[in-house]
Amino acid sequence: MPTNREELRQAVHLMLHDVIEQGFQLLVYHPQHSDSINGVIQEAGEELHRQLVRVEAGRLLPSSALQEHYDLINRQVHRSSLALLARLQKIHPPDVTLNSVRSGLSSGLPA
Repeated sequence: MPTNREELRQAVHLMLHDVIEQGFQLLVYHPQHSDSINGVIQEAGEELHRQLVRVEAGRLLPSSALQEHYDLINRQVHRSSLALLARLQKIHPPDVTLNSVRSGLSSGLPA
């Protein structure tokens, strides 16, 4: 868990930039889904901005409430990033199927 403002800013950036990066990778390989993917990327960018504003607002809090504020933001960003990644996965699920995993196991390839 981030314990100061700078660590939290970095964590927020990392979690939401991961969503944005995954979205751009999907766009490259699946341009037919560009409207849906762009929507998720836009939402991740907006969430990034909202959460960074909240991080900065913590400067106005007393030090006794600061760690609780940081923990709350961290949990919310974690949930948001997972939800956005799940939406990207619904747009285009991974190409791994149970049959491909089974055939890899039976052929001696690592799963």
